Amino acid sequence: MKWKFLILAAWAIVAAPNVRAQSAEQPERTAAYVEAFQNPDGGFGAKAGGPSTLGSTSSAIRVLKNVGGSIPDVLACVNYVKSCRDSASGGFAPTPGGKPDVRTTAVGLMAVAELLIADDETTAAAIDYFSKNVKDFEELRIAVAGLESVNKSSPDFAKWIKQVEEMRNPDGTFGKGAGQARDTGGAAVALLRMGVKLDQREAILTALRAGQRSDGAWSKGEGPSDLEATYRIMRAFFMLKEAPDLDTLRGFIDRCRKDDGSYSTVPGGDADLGGTYYATTVLRWVKILGGEPGLVETAGFVPLFNGKDLSGWEGDKSLWSARHGMIVGTSPGIKHNDFLATEKSYGDFTLKLSFRLIGADGSNSGVQFRSVRIPGHEMSGYQADIGHNYWGCLYDESRRNKILAKGSDKAIEALHKNGWNHYVIRVMGSKIVLTLNGVTSVSYVEPDETIARTGRIGLQIHAGGPMDVQFKDVLIQALPEPTAGRPAEPGFHLRTVKAEDGERKYSVSLPPGYDGSKVFPVVMFLHGSGERGDDGIVSAQVGLGSAVFGRPEDYPFIAVYPQAKKTWKADSEDSKAALAALDDVLKTFKADPKRVALTGLSMGGSGSWDLAATHPERFVAVAPICGQGSVESAVKLKSVPVWVLVGDADGRQTVINGREMTKALRDAGAKVKATEYRGVPHNSWDRAYHDPALLKWLISHLTQ
Repeated sequence: MKWKFLILAAWAIVAAPNVRAQSAEQPERTAAYVEAFQNPDGGFGAKAGGPSTLGSTSSAIRVLKNVGGSIPDVLACVNYVKSCRDSASGGFAPTPGGKPDVRTTAVGLMAVAELLIADDETTAAAIDYFSKNVKDFEELRIAVAGLESVNKSSPDFAKWIKQVEEMRNPDGTFGKGAGQARDTGGAAVALLRMGVKLDQREAILTALRAGQRSDGAWSKGEGPSDLEATYRIMRAFFMLKEAPDLDTLRGFIDRCRKDDGSYSTVPGGDADLGGTYYATTVLRWVKILGGEPGLVETAGFVPLFNGKDLSGWEGDKSLWSARHGMIVGTSPGIKHNDFLATEKSYGDFTLKLSFRLIGADGSNSGVQFRSVRIPGHEMSGYQADIGHNYWGCLYDESRRNKILAKGSDKAIEALHKNGWNHYVIRVMGSKIVLTLNGVTSVSYVEPDETIARTGRIGLQIHAGGPMDVQFKDVLIQALPEPTAGRPAEPGFHLRTVKAEDGERKYSVSLPPGYDGSKVFPVVMFLHGSGERGDDGIVSAQVGLGSAVFGRPEDYPFIAVYPQAKKTWKADSEDSKAALAALDDVLKTFKADPKRVALTGLSMGGSGSWDLAATHPERFVAVAPICGQGSVESAVKLKSVPVWVLVGDADGRQTVINGREMTKALRDAGAKVKATEYRGVPHNSWDRAYHDPALLKWLISHLTQ
């Protein structure tokens, strides 16, 4: 039995007390803290009300990317960054009209890259500026960082590589004494950025790891640990795809955090923009190196775990506990499977969570869904499997007792067997999709119509030897399931309307308090290409529909969810059918035809632009999300309030089109607002439809 105690002791080290899941509101507070730094000139100051500088602006927009915030006025920010460029020298200055320098020129390249405004002329001029002005190592180091951000090299790389390598110790490291880790990290990163393969990689990693202190961070020398040195060294780890002690590092970062979301560079110090940039960047690297998403999107999702205790869950509390922001299942070695289950049942939903399995190679766990308790210890139902030979599989636990679909090879390649992994489980009707670390693992359609489509969610400890399994960031987005034939009462309804091309199914949601006596405004929602079909249900299960279903009291309007078979182009049969569905709602329910708004996502965002431009008289407001419009048609919407929304990590063409549409509308004298969510890819709709500012704006136009 001695080996068991040794294993348990090792787990105790892995599950160190510094491991703590970051709460959803922490990134939001950081975003609010930094967003307040933008000035009317479009730039950001080092603090709220402080003068704008290019350095602060570059740091601020990168912090906002790390935490999923947004630049309050992105077009003004673009103009400010452009104004700091000195066309005569090709460099960038700290402020418009100022004197350029190497560091600020590198920072300027980072800013134009982040804002998607880098061009060949700007980068070529910067390369030339660096060639004439880079002298010492620090200038070299920051110059290559700027060039990396715009994916460019320099003719001076050969000279610079030689300059760095001349600083190297015989064993491949750099510097000496207490500052060796920082010096080695900075030099190694510079070489990597210039395409050098480190031939003494292990010596470099040894030096980097040796510098990590017991508090989890690094120092510049003999002084205290700080985030600047930690940032420089962690960039080397990140580029080398290697990890130091991440758990204790998390603890150090947490001790640098302030209640307002800002960070100091040392625990107990004064917070500033620099410390906040270092902290949020290092924290993103820590998560990615550990196998987690760099940022967990929480908009539209509800926590299934409060981070403190097991409220809402039931199971054997001798095996399951809440520790350090995680649900932890600890097995001393059991003869039967055991499950922690939600008290509530769910039908259609999207569930996402991070998990880590700690134990021998044969250890196994899983996530149950649409499942029921069996007397004793078992659960029966679908399981997203976790463990050796079962990673990424869809298993049918205690029912058919077999693998329904094996995990894809690409998903297994993306697996972190000894670290954190991230599951997204999407269940809609008969279709089940498992995504593991961003890669589709299973796409399965249940052929047996007798299989239950509702049930509880559970977490498993498998029978066998000692093991730990940890879960965090457990979030769910419950989805509506519209049904036909119900009375006209609050909730989601499935209806049929006769359109020009035949009968069409669509969904409609009636708000709380609807009883047929009070007239309500209306919002028509156009879905994306992935929801095309003819069931009339899926169109209500993404975007606006899921938001309304989750918090119906916040959406005081009737919503219409037509479904396209092909396209939302204004002259298409699908758009004609959508207008027929809208007219059916206006005729059937207490709905005001003079207070109708239009919104949509992706294909539906493009459709919103097109349909609104064709029928501007029908809509009091339009909110296209991640969809492209025709700049030439913008003038047709000059009398309609518009809010343009997109994630700036979406396709470049989509982001730039949003800016062009915004400018065209402003030039036409229209009332237009624009939001780019930093670091958010194509799925910006969850963020948008849960954005209090958008909702307030929409309701204000629906109630005028």
